[in-house]
This record gives sequence, C-alpha cells and structure tokens, in this order.
Amino acid sequence: MTKLTAEKLSISYDSTSIINNIDLHIPEGKISIIIGSNGCGKSTILRSLARLLKPTQGCIYLNGKDIHQHSSKEVAKQLAILPQSPDAPEDLTVKELCYYGRHPHKGLFARYSNEDHKIVSDALKSTKMEYLSDRTLDALSGGQRQRAWIAMALAQGTELLLLDEPTTYLDLAHQIEVLE
Repeated sequence: MTKLTAEKLSISYDSTSIINNIDLHIPEGKISIIIGSNGCGKSTILRSLARLLKPTQGCIYLNGKDIHQHSSKEVAKQLAILPQSPDAPEDLTVKELCYYGRHPHKGLFARYSNEDHKIVSDALKSTKMEYLSDRTLDALSGGQRQRAWIAMALAQGTELLLLDEPTTYLDLAHQIEVLE
C-alpha cells in the first residue's frame, strides 16, 4: 500500500507564505479530507503532495522516500492527482483522455496492452462514461467533463488518488456516486 506523509511542511508562492510547518499523514486504505475555507491552502497542499509544487521547507515522503527523489514516472505510478481545473486539448475524446492515465505504465514507444484497454474500459464504466467515450471534451457538460477527468485518474491505476473538489459541476446524484 502507498504511504504518503509530510513533515514540517511549509509552502510559499514567491514571498507569500501559504502553509507553515504542518505534519500530515494519509492513512492507508482510508479516505482523508482536507477541510477549510476558500483560499486557505487546501489545493496548495494537494499540489505539493503530488510533487507539482516544491515546499519551501519540510519533506514529503512517498513510501518512506523523499518524493523529490522519485522520478516523475515512479510518482505517477503510485499517486494520481485531479486538480480543480484540469486542462487538456478540447478536441480530445473522453477515451483518449483516459488513456493518458495509462502513460506512466508503458514505455516510450510501447503500445497499449490488453490490460491497459481493460483498465480504461473499467474506468469509463465506473464513471458511467462509456456511452460518451468517443465524444470530445468540448462537447460535454461541466459534470460530464468532471466525470471524464475522474475516469482518467482511475485509469492511472494508483493506490492513492488526490482529488481537489472532485464533485464540482456534478449534480447531486453523481456527487453521491463519486463519494461512494
């Protein structure tokens, strides 16, 4: 199981301190939630935990090793992040987006395996997006687009998912499905 911890973590943007000296432990096999008001640093913490933002002080450990000593590919095999406002080319289809989640698991010129196809299919099914798999992202509603991004994160096949406001744009029924 993947273990993620942070010790004495401080994060700044330029000279503005956002997070000061926190310790954090994400328990294995559990859902952890960071709660706070808008602008308090929740997204900043998630970005730092995912190695997208280097802390000004402290250390983040992924399976006991400083996360910045892992290669990007190693990190991507162990944890996936879905930011609040992800970007992708609008002419990308839902299925193509999901296959991006499989990139850490294949070589540079390798083709997708039968296992990759099954994982993508399962991710589309679990988010109820299989019927929209050939649609482009720009042809989706906000909620459908959010489910497509969740499918991509699931297709990455990691034990650890960092989701930043994953129920944004979803109607109540889909919010409950995502949370379950």
